[in-house]
Amino acid sequence: MLVGEIMHSDVKTASTNDSFADVAKSMRTHGISSVVVLNGKKLEGIVTERDIVNLVAEGGDPNTTTVEQGMTRGDLVTVGPRTELSDAAEQMVSRNIRHLPIVDGENVVGIVSIRDMTRWAAEELAGGHELPDIAGSHAALQAASQLQRKRGA
Repeated sequence: MLVGEIMHSDVKTASTNDSFADVAKSMRTHGISSVVVLNGKKLEGIVTERDIVNLVAEGGDPNTTTVEQGMTRGDLVTVGPRTELSDAAEQMVSRNIRHLPIVDGENVVGIVSIRDMTRWAAEELAGGHELPDIAGSHAALQAASQLQRKRGA
């Protein structure tokens, strides 16, 4: 199974000038837990629920702190839409991340979360397919389990 087959192509975005409060409202409105940050069309970073919690816990004001001041950037992990789901899951576990932007060239074309992978794996295994993707499902579920253990540790 390829990441491009389960990714969300309707990627919610923010600009570096948006406030953390604006991003939090967008996340709540759309029922999501991350937004990618673009500068024009160029991927600059990502803001996740964890970034917002960290900001507030450190005493930052989400109304005045811009995304640029607190987004995850730098060693941002991305994969292409033709990446095997098991490879993407492995990258997520090794970097302890739950959201993975999907890029084609320099364009963001989608995003996938560990929740998406888990949902797909459960449907794949329980859906009555004649030949379910057992290896892909196992990789996705194992990644989710390992990330959960890291969070609880």
